[in-house]
Amino acid sequence: MSWAYIQPVITLLIYWFVFGVIFKQRVHENPNIEFIVYLAIGFWPWITFSEAVLKSIKVIEENSDLLGKVNMDFKTPVLASVSAIFIINLIGYIAVLMILFFFAGEFNHQGILFLVFPIITLYIFALSLAFVFSSIQVFIKDTNQIIGTIMTLWFFLTPILYSESILPEKYQHFIQFNPLYIPINFIHKAILTQESLPWLSLFTLTMVFTLILYLSVKLFNKLAKNFVDFK
Repeated sequence: MSWAYIQPVITLLIYWFVFGVIFKQRVHENPNIEFIVYLAIGFWPWITFSEAVLKSIKVIEENSDLLGKVNMDFKTPVLASVSAIFIINLIGYIAVLMILFFFAGEFNHQGILFLVFPIITLYIFALSLAFVFSSIQVFIKDTNQIIGTIMTLWFFLTPILYSESILPEKYQHFIQFNPLYIPINFIHKAILTQESLPWLSLFTLTMVFTLILYLSVKLFNKLAKNFVDFK
């Protein structure tokens, strides 16, 4: 359990050292914000989302011995996996926020209360992808490796290691098509930049993710009928 908190901290410090110390990355929206603060605020929700998706992919495959032997709804272990990872990582996130609460200069204390909304959005999306990829993994064994590579690219396409203002204007527009842009941007604005929060965008995205979750469950149920043939 302790490694679940130690590993993100180590990774966070590595990124901070490389981008904040060596490459002198700064938050251009507000130069008074320390880069490690900006990084930590967005990094923890990302690592929670990413880990929840990646670790759930092999849940059905790891329980393949039960296929055909136990009358079990295999959505349950997927749901349990995603939920457990969110709970564990969010405990760590709360600890990080508490540290920043006392030591970070540019920090909107009241904005912490608003974080529950983008976290719920990320949870719904992570659960949707988990249902889809865990069911596909049963049939295509390389799904885990493929999604792992995509997640790495996805991380660098999300404004976590950098603020979007450093990008050329045409790329600023392009990056907004990233499904994680709105929740991460919401988190940064709520805690750090204190700009107007994109409530409508977040609500709309949450509704879209909810629809995707519904469709992913339908797909999972359809594919589950053939799990036993590919165990």
